[in-house]
Amino acid sequence: MSINHAWKAIQDSKIIILLTHYKPDADGISACAALDHILRRMGKTVQTVYPSKDDSALRRQPVDVKIAQHSVTPDLLIACDTANYDRLYFPEAFKSIPLINIDHHISNSLNGMVNIVNAEAASTCEELFHLLMTWCPELVDTYTAECLLFGILYDTQVFHTQSTSARVLKTAAACIDYGVNMFTLSRELLAHQSPYFLPFWGKALQNITIDEKKQVLWVAVRQSDLYVSNLGTEALVGLNNFIAEASPIETTITFYEDEHGHTKVSLRSKTRDVNKIAGMFGGGGHTRASGVLMKMPIDEAVEKLIAVID
Repeated sequence: MSINHAWKAIQDSKIIILLTHYKPDADGISACAALDHILRRMGKTVQTVYPSKDDSALRRQPVDVKIAQHSVTPDLLIACDTANYDRLYFPEAFKSIPLINIDHHISNSLNGMVNIVNAEAASTCEELFHLLMTWCPELVDTYTAECLLFGILYDTQVFHTQSTSARVLKTAAACIDYGVNMFTLSRELLAHQSPYFLPFWGKALQNITIDEKKQVLWVAVRQSDLYVSNLGTEALVGLNNFIAEASPIETTITFYEDEHGHTKVSLRSKTRDVNKIAGMFGGGGHTRASGVLMKMPIDEAVEKLIAVID
């Protein structure tokens, strides 16, 4: 089915639930916020479901957000920025409801009625901008463009990632043409809300391990590290990206011990396919940026993941 079928399904639906991934980030949230705004302007009833609490404190959010539950019976589901069902809120009742899958992860395995997955796009928000300009350009306004540009800036680290293409820059320029202030958005994204993140990062950087033979650099952050600094997981946002940019080492990895004793892993590379590495443990993402949740203690996770890198 084509994107035209997806738009027909949206037009014909009265109640739509938007979905994004576990621990939602600015690309997924911004895509949902933009869609929520457009769909409400069309007169739809819209609800958005995050599978876990949103710790991002982002300013632009959908209107009606639920955490790991829904309170309406939808005609249609739209999943944004999510590569697999394990990272979605997807109860048994949803299996019989048509799903539109909008994403940019090469590892996407969702099986929607329509799958709009462009691995060449730098973000889901980039792809969504072009969909909206095809579907309903008359409904795109400054707020829609602001949401989408914020998601683009987040996933490209303000145009610093290797996925930043001419299409990305043209899309950003088109958003600016709607009256969006890119400087304000980039400062909102880059400037942490607490200055105490900086000394915390300083402590983390002191515990970096480097394997020059494998060209891998990694840091492990434990719950106790955050507790001592009186910080939450939001203090980790951007840490691995900063390390990846500041170091000439080929691959950088951040291991984080979550509240359940499992280990979240964020991988960044310059040329190595880290999507394959994450895939060995059930994760995925992009060739140069991927992640995985390893259901094991952090020391074991470090040992096993570093061992498979050659």
